[in-house]
Amino acid sequence: MIMSKTADSRVTAYSPSAKISLVFVEVTDSARELERSHLCGPTAGLILAEALAAVALLGAELSQPEETVTLRMRVSGPVGGLLVEAGADGSLRGYTQVKVMNDLDACEELDLSCALGDQGEVQIIRSLPGKILASGVAEVSPASVVKGLEQYYRNSLQRQVLVQIAALAYGGFIDGSRGLLAECLPDGDREAFERIARFFEDGTIQESLEASASPQTLCSTLGLDDCVFQPAKPMQFACRCTSERVDAMLAGMPSADLEDLVREDRPARIFCHMCGKGYEVSVDRLRQILSDRG
Repeated sequence: MIMSKTADSRVTAYSPSAKISLVFVEVTDSARELERSHLCGPTAGLILAEALAAVALLGAELSQPEETVTLRMRVSGPVGGLLVEAGADGSLRGYTQVKVMNDLDACEELDLSCALGDQGEVQIIRSLPGKILASGVAEVSPASVVKGLEQYYRNSLQRQVLVQIAALAYGGFIDGSRGLLAECLPDGDREAFERIARFFEDGTIQESLEASASPQTLCSTLGLDDCVFQPAKPMQFACRCTSERVDAMLAGMPSADLEDLVREDRPARIFCHMCGKGYEVSVDRLRQILSDRG
């Protein structure tokens, strides 16, 4: 059955006694919208939902208004790879390289491990427009979004975190996408963190996320009843592509390519690979671009 859910959001919490921070994300609506926009099969849609939750967790690190974090993954499996992005404004977008995998999509139980394969490389980049602030790479075997995220924190940032993501499908469509990240600060309670780790390992957190447990319930489950919560940050599917950006891109195309389209009386059709939206630019506008060039 389809579970009830809240709107997409990110909630952060902190336990003063254990000095453990938590980040919880709900990105189900965004995952559903991206699945529809890209016409994904159920396997690619579920992989995208999982990756979207991962990059939403990373988004808690963003501090500047125009800052973004990108998670790119190359894998040996048939999905090929993926790219997802979160903005400081709560925007989410992304895509998988392959959107339909007939053999895997036909299975009664979706198997993401087969789609991702034995080898994976995760690259995470924080950036501002025209400027890279930080980047890190992690290799994982077998390929896994969650393990790649944990390894990035451990190897690139030297920070100890636990990550769990629950991406669910029902009837071939996204039913839920939620994630939890727990971090033990340098002066945190290591024994408490080890106890929390067991809840991640034995499936307790996975079951709680699948049941759409609230952030408050998750904190209680972890034994962190003193958590102080920050206001929820709304999140939503959004892309920066616009008709103006498409027009600017066409203005930079070689004249010969534009002349071919005009000669064939064929409008230019552009599709945004990040969100799947299509744009059509008329032949008259192409003539105008050529005319402006003299």
